Amino acid sequence: MVITFLKVISPLAYLVSAIFFYIYFNQRDKAYLKRARFLDHTAILIHAIFLIVLTFEIGHLPLADAFQALSVFMFIFAILNKIIVREDKDYSLGFFYSGILFVLQGISVLFISENAILPDVLKDVAFEIHVIFNLVGYAAFSSAFLLATMYLFLIHEIKSNKMGYFYDRLPSLAYLEQLNYNAILIGFIFNSIGILIGSFIGSSAWGTYWTWDPKLTSALLAWILYLISIIGKKRYRWHGRRIAHFSLLGFFWILFSMLIITQFFSGIHSFK
Repeated sequence: MVITFLKVISPLAYLVSAIFFYIYFNQRDKAYLKRARFLDHTAILIHAIFLIVLTFEIGHLPLADAFQALSVFMFIFAILNKIIVREDKDYSLGFFYSGILFVLQGISVLFISENAILPDVLKDVAFEIHVIFNLVGYAAFSSAFLLATMYLFLIHEIKSNKMGYFYDRLPSLAYLEQLNYNAILIGFIFNSIGILIGSFIGSSAWGTYWTWDPKLTSALLAWILYLISIIGKKRYRWHGRRIAHFSLLGFFWILFSMLIITQFFSGIHSFK
């Protein structure tokens, strides 16, 4: 009963927070900002309680299927964004963060199963650490996606000489670009560590450090995409829209991997 209630209330809490952040984004009314921040913290607390209750109910961290992992992923995303954008004092990005949290947490609780079975080979602390590192990486990449999207909206207005809706409300291009790159870098570091830990787990479980399983291959492709963007930034001075486009491409590939490849292209690395 409790878990059912939390399934309903956890995405709705993010929705209410997003509504108040949206009103603030449009009106710049500090009263709505104060309410939005309170609701945002409340939504994260409710999400944390949901994950704790779910963990006790199933007897292990909620990582047994893609939708359990998606909820953990969204919680990390919520916490990590507070770190990455901590200098954004006007909270102009709050609506967009809360909106993503509402949509993806909603998808998670809609399809999540408390009866998903965690294979014996994966009932290991090392596996949980491997997944958590990857989810932190993916959460950072998701933040990069959002920042890149805002960057593209803003530069479109500037290039069109129509400085209006986004120009008046978003932080500067330089600020968004730097935060986007910071998020990519954080994500790449955690994702790399997660992949390395996973390879050692694979060696014990499957007798090999690597196999061209669909899930593993898709994870490698995502890692390569972000590696290219980092090399391009450092070596070839890529900036602006090029880096932003890599953030978008990487995010959509990760989402496709988590929701489609994991579910429908089973292999030795599968949540099923």
